[in-house]
Amino acid sequence: MLTANRLPTLALVQRVTPPSIMNRKELLQKKLLEQLAITPMTRTEMADFLGVSVVFIARYITQLRDAKKIYIHHYERTPRHKPKSFYATGDLPDAPELPPIPQRELQKKYREQAHGNTKPKKLMPRMDEAASWMFNPK
Repeated sequence: MLTANRLPTLALVQRVTPPSIMNRKELLQKKLLEQLAITPMTRTEMADFLGVSVVFIARYITQLRDAKKIYIHHYERTPRHKPKSFYATGDLPDAPELPPIPQRELQKKYREQAHGNTKPKKLMPRMDEAASWMFNPK
């Protein structure tokens, strides 16, 4: 039984990042910043480029933006009309966000899509074996 005087002392363990992981992170950062200097990229493009998950990139972007190494270069709309941000290297201010699309305009686009893609269906007679002689005479 342990008494108050004889409690085991716990050594304080400091988390140390192994050199191989630290070098990998630095390498990924260098590689990403070089690519962003060439062309702006989205989160998904960055994840594909580095071969890591989008979750990792989201955390990484937060760190790089806090350190003022990257900024939002511009926005584009996805096919579902959501804004998608493109990042570039530098400490410039972020691009202004895109204004929301009015509900009426969205409804109009969806109606145009729905009516533009529908074509009258050509009705085909049922082709079972019993009636096939009527449509394919020999």
